[in-house]
Amino acid sequence: MEKGVSFHLNQKIDKESANHLVDAFDLVVDCTGKNEPLFPFPTEEELSPFNMPQRKCIVGYFKGIKPNPPLGVSVTILPEAGEMFEIPAFTEHGPVTILFIMAIPNRELDVFKTVKYKGSFTQKMIDTIKQYFPDIYNRMEEQNFLLCDDKGFLQTAITPVIRKPYIVIKGKLIVGCGDSVFFNDSITGQGCNLASYCAEQLYETLIQYKDANWNHQVGESYWNRTKQHVKEVTEWTNAMLQPLPQHVVQLLLQAANDRSKADCIAEWFEQPGKAYRAFFQEKR
Repeated sequence: MEKGVSFHLNQKIDKESANHLVDAFDLVVDCTGKNEPLFPFPTEEELSPFNMPQRKCIVGYFKGIKPNPPLGVSVTILPEAGEMFEIPAFTEHGPVTILFIMAIPNRELDVFKTVKYKGSFTQKMIDTIKQYFPDIYNRMEEQNFLLCDDKGFLQTAITPVIRKPYIVIKGKLIVGCGDSVFFNDSITGQGCNLASYCAEQLYETLIQYKDANWNHQVGESYWNRTKQHVKEVTEWTNAMLQPLPQHVVQLLLQAANDRSKADCIAEWFEQPGKAYRAFFQEKR
């Protein structure tokens, strides 16, 4: 506030009102998230190969599952069907287990299509775990297995798309940040990581050009700063949505009995550049 910043809370911005922002400000940052951007950022076709969702995302926060030691995120891959992520979490209701199914559309795990209510969702999750994920089922206390609250479940599906993160309208620079322009599937869990990375790069770009006009050159500089990282995250994520390369399958199998290789795979999610190299530059 002391530096002249004002915050307008609970004010909905739609595409029509967004155009007024262009007239009122020197720079507009579109970070509207997964609901698509307010401005027409052009699609990067090379990084956007899909025209429909590649996974159905089915997630619930549950009580009644004994932890899987050692405590941490685990994933079970069912080839040509999808994946199950088991994630320990802590909520206002205490410790819970997030069960996150990534189902390939119209395959065996895509069985929640008509499920709308918590009771039927819970029962369908029990049935699915019993049939496809016996390790989780053996740790389930079925009589105590329930959602942590009435709204603790979600189903959605997204079509990944990458957009060039800047345009110029009426001579004003509009930049995009986060899911509004870099919208990947959630299978690699990189949404927040990529958004924070790009926000930092946008900050550095604006500091670099703080005494210059914020124009096309500034937008291009921002895109050049982020392009390689966006490419690595996106191409790795897209590869995870398809049949895995054989050398990656072998690495995953070896990691089951090799701690150092397992640690390397875990580092993919913190440093996606390592995953990109493992998928595309370390083939043997």
